[in-house]
Formats: sequence, structure tokens, C-alpha cells
Amino acid sequence: MQIEQSRFFLPEVRTMLTSLLAAITKGQDLSDRETSFVMEQIMEGAMSDIQLAAFLAALTTKGASQREVIALARTMREYSMNVPCSDDVFDIVGTGGGRMKTFNISTTAAFVIAAGGVRVAKHGNRAKTSRSGSADLLEALGANIFLSPESCLSMLKDLGLCYFYTRYYYYMMKRIDVVREQMGIGTVFDVLRPLTNPAHAAYEILGVSEAHLVEPMAHVLAALGVRHGMVVYGKDGSDEISAAAPTTICEFTPGSFSTYEVRPEDFTLPVASRQDLEGGVPKTNALITRRVFDGEKSGARTAVLLNAGAGLYIGGQAQDFASGVRKAARLIDSGSARQKLDDFIVMSHRLGEAEKMEIIADRDPEDMV
Repeated sequence: MQIEQSRFFLPEVRTMLTSLLAAITKGQDLSDRETSFVMEQIMEGAMSDIQLAAFLAALTTKGASQREVIALARTMREYSMNVPCSDDVFDIVGTGGGRMKTFNISTTAAFVIAAGGVRVAKHGNRAKTSRSGSADLLEALGANIFLSPESCLSMLKDLGLCYFYTRYYYYMMKRIDVVREQMGIGTVFDVLRPLTNPAHAAYEILGVSEAHLVEPMAHVLAALGVRHGMVVYGKDGSDEISAAAPTTICEFTPGSFSTYEVRPEDFTLPVASRQDLEGGVPKTNALITRRVFDGEKSGARTAVLLNAGAGLYIGGQAQDFASGVRKAARLIDSGSARQKLDDFIVMSHRLGEAEKMEIIADRDPEDMV
């Protein structure tokens, strides 16, 4: 990182960044090339913390355009680790920042979706806007999240499910996250993070925390290569399909976009209360997940059924949304979802131990004296 710090003082870089920042503060959208240039400087460490904070604050005030988000995401992907998968995979993820502080619904749903035959390559991080991120939940459930790309691919092949821990794969984000945390406001990176799955999922459900993002983000995902997906916004402020309120959905395939609204009642499911969906610390959320998989009838179950049902549909294992919800219920009640969780935990530790043994075997004997 120290090598990159000297680039702060390159006159041509500083001049260009100053010019682009001035344009943003005037409410002007950047071109694709200009936007990519800014992200290149961010990823290469060529912007000071003050420059980075100024850019993020100005872009937040202006509002990132659809084209700017696409250009930022594409460039960020170029600097991120790519884990090529032999088969098309599915991801379900939220941007965070919603008013509803729910338990880890999408992560819980991922196990149901995988149990239903969809190949799930989920990625996520520790909590930022809630008390428990997907990484926190998985650890509380007993899983090992620190796995190499090779081990993740092995899990995907043998189990149909893997988890990419974001900080383990996007090392360049550490400094950026420090700046974001110090700023204390939402930035474009809240949206970019979910768009940079190392497996580049071809099927995806993205939850957003603001209604005006639903249709634009559907177009962003389509431009990034997602072939069938949904962008969802719960009208209770949740970044997932809500069990307590109507949900706005923009479903898309290449060249086709359809926006509609769903309610739990549409699937003959009971409406949950906000309290039913409240999350807490990782141990609390892990308990909720296990109770759902043990068949407990609750508002939490409704939330998991809705999101898992959508995932089974988008992932090609259900004819339509409603069929997906019914299949999700069968997968939970039969114990298949719970078994997928148990297998995931066991395999994550087995592969982790194998990685440790490989490291030891590769050491020079003289280094072990």
C-alpha cells in the first residue's frame, strides 16, 4: 500500500480527479470512461482518504446514475478476484441499510434454495448496518468461512453451495471500508458490494433498501450479465421480500423487465409482524434459523419461504414463484434444508483442515525446526 501512496501527488492524476469531482458537485453525470478512471484510482490506492471521502459524499449527494453504477461495478470487478465456475450459479444478497433490522433471511433462504437443486454461490460480509451479517451468522451456526477459492469450488461441486467471505477475497476494500465507516452515511459502495460476487452469478435476487432503486438496479444487473433475476424492496423498509408488508419486485430476463407487487397472502401465507422478523446478535439469529429449519411455524418461516421460493424460481428449479414457495415448504418440512446446513458446516471444517495440512506439508523442514 505504501508504494501506491506516492501516486497521490502525481499532477496529472490530481488534476483529473479535481476536475471530475468539480463536475459531480455541479450535478453532472460522468461518462463511462471518467467513471472507470475514478474507480481505477480508488482500487489502485491512488486517492487519498480525503479525496475518496469527497468523491463518495459528492456522488451520494448527486445520486449515482445507472450508467455510473454499471461503469463502477465493471471496473471494480476487474480489480476483484474472479473465481470461475463451470456451471451457472445463483446468489441472493441485500444492500443493507434497510429500516427493518431483520434476522439473516437471505442467508437462511440460501440453504433452502441449495437443498432444492439450485447451485448457490453466496457472498457476504460481517455486519455493517445490522447486528449480524451473513458471515457473522454462518460462524454462529458453526461454519468455517475462511476458505480458499479452490475449497469454495469444491463445496459448490459436491454440495451445491459455497460462501465467499468478502473481506477474504477483496483485500483492497479494507482501506475503503475504514473511510466509509468514518463517513457514517450510505455510499455507492453499499450497492457495489452485492454486485461483485467472485463467481459472477448468472441468476440473482438483489434486495435494496430504497424503492427508487428497484428498476434501475434491475437494469444494472442485466447489463452485468445476470440472465434471470429480481430486484426486491419490502415496503416496510426491508431489503428482501417482506413477510410483513407488500414487496415491489422488478423481475428481468435479457431484454424484458416486469415490475409488480406481491404480498404474503398471495401465497396463502400468514402475514408476519415486524417483531416476528426482528434480528439480534449472531447467536440469536442462528437460533431463529435453526428453529425455522426445525419446522417451527412463525413469521420467520413465512419470510424464508417467500425468499427461498423466489430463489427456486429464479434458479430454474420451480415453474413459477408460487410453485417455488410450496417447494420451499416441502424442503424445510422434510429436513432437507436442515441437512444442507449440517453438511455445509461439516464440509467447511473438513476443507479448512485440509488447507492447513497442505500448508504444513509445503513448508521447508528447516523452517519447522
